[in-house]
Amino acid sequence: MAGMEGFTRLSQFSKGQIEEMKAQSLAQVIRYKGVFDIHELYKIVHDWLSSRGYQVHESKYKSILVQTGAKERSFDWSAHRKVTDFVMYWIYIHFQFQDLIEIDVVKDNQPKKLQRGLILIRIQHSLEFDFAERMTRNKFHNTIANFMTGWIWKKKVDTLWEDKLRFKCYELMNVIKETLDFMTKGNEHYDVW
Repeated sequence: MAGMEGFTRLSQFSKGQIEEMKAQSLAQVIRYKGVFDIHELYKIVHDWLSSRGYQVHESKYKSILVQTGAKERSFDWSAHRKVTDFVMYWIYIHFQFQDLIEIDVVKDNQPKKLQRGLILIRIQHSLEFDFAERMTRNKFHNTIANFMTGWIWKKKVDTLWEDKLRFKCYELMNVIKETLDFMTKGNEHYDVW
């Protein structure tokens, strides 16, 4: 990713963004019960994010063996991509698998290990402004940055950056549905961005 190599935050400034400088959104949720290939799901989601220039980080991974012999897994991914020198896209994905049992099936005359269980996938996106913390060093610069994002660039934030990211998350949700072979796969917004 161009411009992100060696990116580090300055140690003398705040490590977190001020709440007004991050625009949060509602989450999209996918629920599924049935047979699936968990490794294929991991690979497809990761490849989709990587091919669009996102850097993917796994912030949490938890795997528990329950008394029934099934497994429960949950993990969180955060993916970010620099859009401009001031705006960064963030996609947060939470995967949760319950009652996960490995089963052996024969697919195309080849034995294959698949999983059966419950899946919950939550996709949430947000915009981060001034991720390099150029404008949040003092109160005056912070006020200027809030004015720029709240008034001057308000239309651009709402109709360009936020909409584009939201529709890309719809596209990701559709890719997951196609991977899990949902009956409701498809996206009415496929040609928006």
